[in-house]
Amino acid sequence: MKRSNDMGPDKELVLPPLRAAVGSPLWLQLKHALRDLVTFELKPGDRIPTEPDLCRHYGLSRITVRQAVTSLVDEGLLKRQQGRGTFVLAARLAQHLGDADHFLNSGFDAEPAEHVQLFSAETAPAPDWLAHKLGIAAGSDVFKIRKVLALPAAPPVAFRTTFIASALAPNLLRLNLSVPMYAVLERDFGMSIVSADEIIEFILADDFRSSMLSVPVGHPLILVERITYLESGAAVECSRAYYRADRFRFEHRLQRSGNAQRSAVSVT
Repeated sequence: MKRSNDMGPDKELVLPPLRAAVGSPLWLQLKHALRDLVTFELKPGDRIPTEPDLCRHYGLSRITVRQAVTSLVDEGLLKRQQGRGTFVLAARLAQHLGDADHFLNSGFDAEPAEHVQLFSAETAPAPDWLAHKLGIAAGSDVFKIRKVLALPAAPPVAFRTTFIASALAPNLLRLNLSVPMYAVLERDFGMSIVSADEIIEFILADDFRSSMLSVPVGHPLILVERITYLESGAAVECSRAYYRADRFRFEHRLQRSGNAQRSAVSVT
């Protein structure tokens, strides 16, 4: 099968074979073959063979081929473009859940400074849900700081809102907030943050989040909520970061202390 013009040089494209397995339906066998094609033979922006071409090559029905392709579209590996075909998407951006330099240096905090922009900073009364998380009285003043993550010449792909009790860090809004928040609190207020609870959930974008990230309402997002604590157990900050699920994956290496074996987990 010849490469299309979208795939660069006009040379033979070798399609991976189907690998039969007991109980494995044909659409799933084709999905695995196409995943190999996307992973090892093509690059982002390349167009995969058309559904009729795949039908002829593998001797499969249109329904079977469409089911395999749709599954890879749903996983974010491929994208259909009306009237043009189906194309390979770029790999999701990796966000690490941990960092050796500082245990909070992950997600937004690990991004290059030029990619993170201060969107807004204000004082607001704490709603009940936030007051409970921070251990303060409902209605107490909190600093509300919002940052966006945007790649060069592109709309934001993530944003994070951080809440800190104003009584805990007076004059915070007058400081340089372009650096990670934990660094501001430790450097300028002498705090020693020793632990954090972090929860990762998948949600759908509402009107506000869709407008912030330039996605349709209902677009899948990854929500990372973090609450940090002092040694006394007092909560310092509560942050909620929203990542486009089609653009990010989270990675974490698990290693037994004193053992060379390592494991990796990706959330995509």
